[in-house]
Amino acid sequence: MNRHVLILNRWTNSFAEYHRYLDHTTDRIAYLTTPAGRAPLDAEQAEEIRVLPDLSDTDAVLAETAELIDRYGPFTHVLALSEFDLEPAGEIRRRFSVPGRGPGEVAAVRDKVVMKGLVAAAGLRVPAFRETPAASLVREFADDHGYPFVLKPRAGADSQGVHVVRSAGELDALLTTADLADAQCEEYVDGVLYQIDGVVRGGRLLTSRAWRCGGSCLDFATGTAFSSVANDDPVFEARVTAFAERVCAALDLTDDVFHLEVFRTPSADGEDGLVFLEIGARAGGGQVRFVWEEVYGVDLVAASARVQLGEDPAVAPMDLAGPVAGYLMMPEPPVRPAVVDAVTSLVGTVPALYAETLPPPGTVLSGNGGAVHTAGTFRFRARSSAQVDEAIRRTLDAYRLDWHPLDERQPVGAGARGVPEGSDDLG
Repeated sequence: MNRHVLILNRWTNSFAEYHRYLDHTTDRIAYLTTPAGRAPLDAEQAEEIRVLPDLSDTDAVLAETAELIDRYGPFTHVLALSEFDLEPAGEIRRRFSVPGRGPGEVAAVRDKVVMKGLVAAAGLRVPAFRETPAASLVREFADDHGYPFVLKPRAGADSQGVHVVRSAGELDALLTTADLADAQCEEYVDGVLYQIDGVVRGGRLLTSRAWRCGGSCLDFATGTAFSSVANDDPVFEARVTAFAERVCAALDLTDDVFHLEVFRTPSADGEDGLVFLEIGARAGGGQVRFVWEEVYGVDLVAASARVQLGEDPAVAPMDLAGPVAGYLMMPEPPVRPAVVDAVTSLVGTVPALYAETLPPPGTVLSGNGGAVHTAGTFRFRARSSAQVDEAIRRTLDAYRLDWHPLDERQPVGAGARGVPEGSDDLG
């Protein structure tokens, strides 16, 4: 029996070219998409494409799905490869009895209170946490755990709405404006952030790789360069892989691509500990998908679609003796919106740097681009993590972006060691 697949799509780039890895002639595939996400979809091969102003409007999504079912029959699968579409996809499955992850299972990979509870119950270390939908509960957490601590949304992403609260004064100021309806507090963990990306099929980990981060996603959102370098220490890789397998089992991630974040912390016995931070049941963002495909030959987006449809993706276990990948993302200027005047290309001048994406002159950086619209991204490939680290350092030293505020005419220079007034020090 051929599959009848409903895809929820908000992507506007090549990640939305589902026709590259799903056979639209064998399966019947319909789409619910945003206006901006309509362009990459193949209208000739699709059963139907329906455009909604907002895929987060669950009532509208359910109404459109009901109309599609009335017209074409029940769906056998629902695909939602963006983290922001997991909840409406779960509601569709529940309402129309489609197999797959329903609202309860979605909560395990979206609700940070639920996911940490499940991971802790499996015997893994997590930060101290609690849901805090009221100011009094936030203050209780501060009294119990001290400063600093983290206040963030239970189902947030891209570090949106995340605050590291370092003092009672900061907390008082924050509580005057913070929306606590969906808030949770958690212990601040002082450690090195690692990201682990992998593919699970039938409950078995097919491939994965840990990446050591320079900074955090929150640092990047607040104006600091962010880097990530693939781990090449086989002893640590074995430990973190076993940790990832236990997390996936705790959250019932059996047929998924995942993006896991953990802290590596020093411990009294001399062996570093691992602390769970959070996980996404989707391919990693930033430059993760690009370096996985370009350096390791794995299309994580395609793999995500295939395993959720019950197929075996063509991926092999990661070879730590092979190349080491890494990437660097430069933050937007400190004054936004800003207009790019010039940016320096570094391909060919920094060893191990194999690709870059730079904003062309005239680009307006508004501060709302997240990890997509940045002041420049760079991707690296070398024989060791030490070589990638050195290439990132050299890139930071050589990088230069010239910009001016949107409402001013005088350009402002910003280099890695920038000294002009208004410069963006990215070193």
